[in-house]
Amino acid sequence: MTIHGIPLHPLIVHAAVVLVPLGAAFAVAYAVLPKRRWQTRNPALVLTVVGALSVWLAAATGDSLKAKLHENTAIIHTHETYAGYLQVAMWVLAAFTAVAWWTMPHHNPLPDKDHREGVTTLARPLMVLLPLAAAAVMVLVVMTGDAGARSVWGS
Repeated sequence: MTIHGIPLHPLIVHAAVVLVPLGAAFAVAYAVLPKRRWQTRNPALVLTVVGALSVWLAAATGDSLKAKLHENTAIIHTHETYAGYLQVAMWVLAAFTAVAWWTMPHHNPLPDKDHREGVTTLARPLMVLLPLAAAAVMVLVVMTGDAGARSVWGS
C-alpha cells in the first residue's frame, strides 16, 4: 500500500506515535485527577480508541510492506513482536478507558451540566489499572519504535 509511491506504513506509524502517548497521558490524567475528570473524560476515550486503531492499521500496513520488500531479518521480527504486544496493550488500555468512562464519578462545575456518581466498586481498581496499562503502552511504543528505526537506519 502506497500513497504517491511512499509506503503507507511510515505515514501511519507517525499517527500512532502521536496518538498512543496522548491517549496514555489522558487516561492517566482521567484516573488520577478527579477534579479534572469532566475535562479529560471524552478526550481519554477518543484518543485511546483512535490510538488503538492507528496501531492496528500500522501493523497491517507493516505486514504489507514486509511482504513487498521480502525481508525477514531478526530486527524486523523483534519490531513485529513488540508491535503485537503494543496492539494488545493498546486495546486493553482502550477497554479500561471505556469502562472508566462509563463508571468513574465526575463532577462538572459548569451550571446545568453532566454530573455522574459513578460505580465506586469499579472506580478504585481503575484508578490503578489505567496508569499501569498506560505505562505498559508507553514502554511498548518506545520499544516498537526503536526496533523499527533500527531496522531502517541500522544500529
